[in-house]
Amino acid sequence: MNGDDQHDSPFRYTILIGRPPAAIWQALTQKEVIDRYFLAPLAVLDLRPGGRISYGSPQSECIVGAIIEIEEPHKLVHTFCFAGSAESESVVTYEIVTIGEAVSSLDITHSGLPRESQVYADVAAGWPAVASSMKTLLETGLPLLRAEG
Repeated sequence: MNGDDQHDSPFRYTILIGRPPAAIWQALTQKEVIDRYFLAPLAVLDLRPGGRISYGSPQSECIVGAIIEIEEPHKLVHTFCFAGSAESESVVTYEIVTIGEAVSSLDITHSGLPRESQVYADVAAGWPAVASSMKTLLETGLPLLRAEG
């Protein structure tokens, strides 16, 4: 053990989506799609390593981060921090895997969070809702959630 065991259990969520990886990638990287299912509108997305990502509005961001890794259409990794939070920056990894001809899995891993923190509780509740809303949008054209902002 590394002495920092509270960070050793990242939050993981996997959902099967009846769409090919390219459609899921678009849902992760295109503002017009993101704004239809995410909990907050996309404010900034500079899709390159080191580029900014933020949600909310340019005047009032609620989530901020930076792109770490891009492997289109299978992997996107970025840092994550609730704006104004005292918690340290964490990391979100989206991995898209082809399961069948028209089915893919989206694996979301959120690491670097203290397991007993409010931020961990918030993301553990938020990611399943976001993923379910994305799935519903991609499969039916209608989101479960609407961005507020």
